[in-house]
Amino acid sequence: MGFIMPQTDNILSEIKTLKAFGATNISVKYRDTSSISASTKQVTADKLGFDLTQGFDEQILSGSVRFKLGADTFIDRTGLLYRNVDSATGSGIQSGTIQYGTGIAEFDSWTPNVDNQLTLQSLTTTTDMLPIHHVSFRTPTIPIRPGSLTVVVAAIAGSQLILTADEAGIIETAQAHGFVNYETGFVDIYFYVKTEITGANRDAIEAEEWYLPQLEFTEAGKTYINVPYWIDATSVRYNAIAYTYIPLDSEILGLSATRLPPDGRVPIFRVGDIGVIASSKKQELPSHVAGQTYQLDDQRISWCELEDSNGVKVPFDMYVVDYDYGRVTLSGDFALNALVAPISAAYRYQDMGLINDVQINGQITLTKPVTHNYDADNSIVGSALVVGDMFSRYTSRFVQETWNNVWADVPSGAGISANYNDALYPIQITNKGAIQERWALVFTDNANFRIIGEVSGQIDTGNLNSDCAPMNPTTNAPYFKVKKEGWGTGWASGNVLRFNTVAAMYPIWCIRTVKQSEPTTLSDNFQIMFRGDIDR
Repeated sequence: MGFIMPQTDNILSEIKTLKAFGATNISVKYRDTSSISASTKQVTADKLGFDLTQGFDEQILSGSVRFKLGADTFIDRTGLLYRNVDSATGSGIQSGTIQYGTGIAEFDSWTPNVDNQLTLQSLTTTTDMLPIHHVSFRTPTIPIRPGSLTVVVAAIAGSQLILTADEAGIIETAQAHGFVNYETGFVDIYFYVKTEITGANRDAIEAEEWYLPQLEFTEAGKTYINVPYWIDATSVRYNAIAYTYIPLDSEILGLSATRLPPDGRVPIFRVGDIGVIASSKKQELPSHVAGQTYQLDDQRISWCELEDSNGVKVPFDMYVVDYDYGRVTLSGDFALNALVAPISAAYRYQDMGLINDVQINGQITLTKPVTHNYDADNSIVGSALVVGDMFSRYTSRFVQETWNNVWADVPSGAGISANYNDALYPIQITNKGAIQERWALVFTDNANFRIIGEVSGQIDTGNLNSDCAPMNPTTNAPYFKVKKEGWGTGWASGNVLRFNTVAAMYPIWCIRTVKQSEPTTLSDNFQIMFRGDIDR
């Protein structure tokens, strides 16, 4: 219930002569003292209202109102009225609202049982400030923490609006419609109310100064128009939390941070890139019987390792994994030895697809459906670095008269007659055995030579009468194979055959970043996985 206290505008006096009419009986009832029939009626109002700009049409400036009501002092703040504000702390009791366009002040609470006569102490109005229905601004610091932006405005003919952006940066209410870009700090808000045009309100809408026929639109067979919701431009306030980052030290980081974003974060998901969904699980085997096959809970897995209860990995030659059907078979001579039961299988299954949509809230859409069931607790989504086809090869083959311990890719000194015929007998390289290395076969006499690598050092010896195939102990495959049929004649002590092997590898910079925090463990590790022609 609300009411407006009356204000006296004018008093008129008029004199009339009252005459008595004959044959008329006039009955009068009166009392000169109160009796038991006297009563008092108490009316409770939930609102009290005043018009501060009665008699003139001017807009009130935000923050300029101050008046007394009884013993209480009221001021305005962005469309709200506060009473008895503490000058030391700035806090007061929110007691009502004020409409800056109409001058109407309404009170939700006030001190009862006192003389509620309003005494105006301060009021500033203007006729030059036009109301607005569109606000755009940019925050001075960026980036903004998602979900932290709040915008407060005062309506010309309404109360205060408190607007909050969601995690995606969208602001959507009945009166406000906008967005915020958390990375750039740009805020854009339109104020309007979607209103259906009917026969009852069309004339009133068309009479508005802002009306244009082009503003009408149709939805579901009905005609609508966005009616501007006017706000006070001086009342716009916002609050947001922005991130501040410590500059990255290029010496510690290991690369120049000039082209990195201000927060050091690099986008890893883009439309058109490859995305990988992976789920990692660990399943305890019921036993560890040699030769026994154990079925895992999932099929079409992409990786699997066995480990004991202490996390020690079981040697790879002690079991075989069927990735298609998700089975693990222990070798016939399997024995625990130093391992501690039970044995567990740590495995992973994955889906890979092309990314066709990336949302700011983190939602990623692939061009094809996934083929496994994934749960949030055990699954991750990552980007894939597309390497393309990789194959090992050898380059820069040449002979040299004397080995001078200089690892150059071109010969030095005078030429020699001895040579190796790699046109008919090319040096054989495999992806499994080859490494990134420069090799020199240095002859110690006319038939025997040493096998030396720039990084590996001398790894073996060889001779012209047998194939040269030094073994890579990591992969149990030869580093390379030089056929005995390719050797020509005329080799002497000190001569050298030089060539380089290029491994089936791809150069990748790996940088691991740990946020500032107290250490929770003394050691940690991670794995880098290469995927080749696989989509499990």
